[in-house]
Amino acid sequence: VLQLLSTSIAEAFGSEEEAAGRLAAGGGLASLLYLELLDASFSLDGTIGAFAITTNLPLILTGLGLGALFIRSLTLMLSREKALDSLVYLEHGAHYAIGALGLLMLSGILLKQWHMHLPEWLSGLIGVVLLLLALFDSLRQRRNVSIQ
Repeated sequence: VLQLLSTSIAEAFGSEEEAAGRLAAGGGLASLLYLELLDASFSLDGTIGAFAITTNLPLILTGLGLGALFIRSLTLMLSREKALDSLVYLEHGAHYAIGALGLLMLSGILLKQWHMHLPEWLSGLIGVVLLLLALFDSLRQRRNVSIQ
C-alpha cells in the first residue's frame, strides 16, 4: 500500500522541474507528505526509537526532519549523478541483505523455542558484508568494462 501511495504521489509531481515549480506555487504540503511517507516506509522504527530517547517533541521532529532531508538529498544526488548505474551489483547485494535479514528473523523464531537468542549485531554484520561484497564486485565489473 505504501509503495502504491508513494508511486502515485511521485507520478503526480511529474518531473523534478515540475515538482520544484509546484512546490514553490503550492506551499510544499504534498512534498512534505511525500517525504514523511518515504520516511515512514523506510524507517518505521525511527519515531519509536526517538521517543525511547526523549519525549521532547520539537527535538524529535527536528531530528527526524533533518534525517529525512539528508536521505532525500542523498537519493537525489545519486539519481542525478547516475552513480548507481555503474554499480550494477549493488542493488542485488541489497536484496540479498534483506533476504538474509528475513532468514535471520525466521531462524530467531525457531531458536526462541529453545530459549536461544541471535545477537542483534549479527544481522547488521551480515548485511554490511553482503553490501560490501556487492560494492567491491560492482567496482571490479566497472573497472573491467572500462579496460575493454
